[in-house]
Amino acid sequence: PTPLPRRRTHSPAFKSHLVALCKNSAVSVAAIARAHNINDNMLHRWIKEANVNSASPNPVAVPESSFIAVPMPSPPARSAETASSIHLEFQGKQFNLNLQWPAHDAMGCATFIRELLK
Repeated sequence: PTPLPRRRTHSPAFKSHLVALCKNSAVSVAAIARAHNINDNMLHRWIKEANVNSASPNPVAVPESSFIAVPMPSPPARSAETASSIHLEFQGKQFNLNLQWPAHDAMGCATFIRELLK
């Protein structure tokens, strides 16, 4: 008996069919590969090869209308007190400590924390 080939071979039509599915589908490349019993890395390679052979450098054209601008609220304005101070919150089993420290004395704040944690 003749030995079976180690690797499967796929026709160019099959490859182009799967590449077209990947380009025109909202399904992931890995899902398409699994559905057709091939490795997703192989399908990614076929997509790259198809892009190199095609004149279009962008394989998946995303329509501009698919972008949705979402308005973001502007950050709250900081008061002069918050901008020039360091705010610390320490929580322990038996205590909660909220501390405001002047920002110009950051080294003093670091020394205080070091002593507090000893």
